[in-house]
Amino acid sequence: MILLPPLLSAIVFHERIVNMNKPLNLNPQTGLVLVASLTMLLLLTIIGVTSMQNTTLEEKMAGNMRDRNIAFQAAEAALRDAERDISNNSSAYNRNLTGISNFTADCGESTTGSNLDDGLCYTAGGYGTPIWTTANMTAVPSVAYGSFTGASPITNLSAQPRYIIEGLTSSSPFYYRITVRAQGANPSTVVWLQVVYSI
Repeated sequence: MILLPPLLSAIVFHERIVNMNKPLNLNPQTGLVLVASLTMLLLLTIIGVTSMQNTTLEEKMAGNMRDRNIAFQAAEAALRDAERDISNNSSAYNRNLTGISNFTADCGESTTGSNLDDGLCYTAGGYGTPIWTTANMTAVPSVAYGSFTGASPITNLSAQPRYIIEGLTSSSPFYYRITVRAQGANPSTVVWLQVVYSI
């Protein structure tokens, strides 16, 4: 046993009494709960932002699909309009098409005095480049929807659909290739349709 001088032993004894009055802290906090909660908050934020991006993308896809559907329906209507133009089912506006008369290689673009040959195309024999690949389908010589049938304009489109009619045969039965280009409400939404029609 070590004996301490009286003054030093009184200081040690006093320090033990003071320390005994303080509560003993067996669980010191290190901030682990704060770190865990911030990590969970970060994960929830990432999940929320990702779901918002997915929702926005799906909404854009639905809008584009709707616009494409509108353009497709307009193209279908223009096909029917061209068929009426060929079969002369409209008394007030018809061109009285018979065979391939008035059909030209430039689809009527060079004739400025009359529009009755606009959109009527014919390549005299041969298997050259199809006319529909080179013809202007946003202006003359293509024909706007309703021009020769009197059909009312289609609403909610950036432009009315246009078509050309190519004469494929020069003798009966006559075959015509109808090519249509239609736009949706957005001008960059474009639908092309083509059909061979016979009378």
